[in-house]
Amino acid sequence: MSRPPVHTVLGAFRFLSPYWQTDRVYFVALILGAVALAASNTWFISLVGQPIDLLSRGNFEPLAAVLGGLMAVIALNQVLSFVTTLGSHWLGLRFVGRVRVALLEHVVELTAPTMGQYSRGDVLVRLSADVDKTQNLAVELPFYMLLHLLTIVFYAAILIWIDGQLAVLALASLPLLVLHQRYFSTRKRLAAFGFLQKHAALTAREEEVLANLRDISALNAQKSVARAHEGAFAQAFRWAMKERVLDASFTSSFALLIYACGLLVVFVGVDSVQNGAVSLGQLVSFLLYLGYLSVPVRGLAQMPFQAQAYVAATARVAELFHERPRVLERENALAMSFSKGCIDIEGLSFTYPGGALAFENLNLHVDAGSTVALVGPSGAGKTTFAKLLLRFYDPECGAICIDGADIRSIKLESLRRTIAVVWQNPLLFSDTIKYNLLLAKPNATDVELFAACEASFAMEFIATFPGGLNTVLGASGTQLSGGQQQRIAIAQAFLRDAPILLLDEASSALDSHSEQHVLAALNRLRVGRTTLIIAHRYSSIRRAEHVIYFNGDGSVTVGSHEGLLASHSAYRDAVRWQFGAK
Repeated sequence: MSRPPVHTVLGAFRFLSPYWQTDRVYFVALILGAVALAASNTWFISLVGQPIDLLSRGNFEPLAAVLGGLMAVIALNQVLSFVTTLGSHWLGLRFVGRVRVALLEHVVELTAPTMGQYSRGDVLVRLSADVDKTQNLAVELPFYMLLHLLTIVFYAAILIWIDGQLAVLALASLPLLVLHQRYFSTRKRLAAFGFLQKHAALTAREEEVLANLRDISALNAQKSVARAHEGAFAQAFRWAMKERVLDASFTSSFALLIYACGLLVVFVGVDSVQNGAVSLGQLVSFLLYLGYLSVPVRGLAQMPFQAQAYVAATARVAELFHERPRVLERENALAMSFSKGCIDIEGLSFTYPGGALAFENLNLHVDAGSTVALVGPSGAGKTTFAKLLLRFYDPECGAICIDGADIRSIKLESLRRTIAVVWQNPLLFSDTIKYNLLLAKPNATDVELFAACEASFAMEFIATFPGGLNTVLGASGTQLSGGQQQRIAIAQAFLRDAPILLLDEASSALDSHSEQHVLAALNRLRVGRTTLIIAHRYSSIRRAEHVIYFNGDGSVTVGSHEGLLASHSAYRDAVRWQFGAK
């Protein structure tokens, strides 16, 4: 896939263009509003000199009508200003929403190997602050650029009409202003990109701290964490100050150039009034036009300067958009449904991205409705095998087949609908219990929700909540105990009603009372389903027809619990140690 360059303003604008084209009719209306606003600004200033000329001549009779007309033009100007400003903000918010939704939809489609290279804090910054800056580039910058250009054209025409010599003198400073902004623009882009990178790193560290408050306290690591955070902030602060110094230097030096030009025009203009070339009212109008002209000129000069920060943010958003899943669905993948859940593993081998071997040449037939335990030391490949089954990864060689079909020939949605997963840390959002249950089956009826909660023994505690299924959980379900969270996850698995069940042994971190409730729910759930258990407690695998022991050196041993106890020394030692420890 070709990637449009986003290191320039034009390249970034092209990248963002698909997200505003839906509103192009509104953009046309906004452009017409900008034309009307620029014209009303010009009209307003042209009328200001008339009362002064009338007063200087002693002609007071038409003064009331002229002032009334001036007031009407001012009112029209403010209405147009209100409408166009509100319209640009409205379009900007719609644009941000469109990009933000599209980016999140893209991120959730990316698999763990792809997203593992980004910290969560960095992704959050790209989704929020960086996306917000893209609307400045795609919506506000084009609108205000057009408004400023129209204003300059209208004002320049009037200035030339009033006094061509003064107009040429005033406009002669424009090349100097262009050189001024070009000097600052490159430096601004580098400073903005540096700040965005350091700010993302700071946010990532803060996210890690907030996610691990308990462990930080347990280790008495508060001071160390605070010092590391202070260091990360100091780096972001340095880049932020570079950007602020450039902003302040640009603004002050630009204003100095504008004032110098204005004073020169005043000096020459007074001489023109003395010579009778222009009236006092015309000179006042000229100076007003010149004063107001500094606003769009300054705006245009600042745009390339400010746009560098927007380009840097857009480049970070584009980088995430350009990421692709490591596992891709085949073009001819089939949408299938499975009822049996028979699994065949044929010559399966997998190597981690760093080069370490997870396992090699694994072969196994799993009958529908049977149970397989995945055991072995930490990091030996148990969870990796589960991720291969879900196609978060693809193996280097070999295949996994469900009911005779290679999972790589099946649409990902069909494959994952075939497998219900209960992880050690369940997926729970800060929303209602009902919302979290509906993640498993969006079209589930209330009857199905209640049945799933009854089957998982979750209704025992849900019934004690005043809101019932509409009770709002805290972040990551913290309002619930570990056992209650697991029972919600088991209720989700009941709702999915998949022929294959994958358990990252949910009860391993629970107290004995909670464990009994969870085990009872899991025993119900396993009935009639092919079950794979990532086992941490060897007591939970006695009923397994097959045990896959991951030796930790890339090899695996397959057998029954009793067979491995008799023939596999590492398995036997692990079982004896665990029971002896108890």
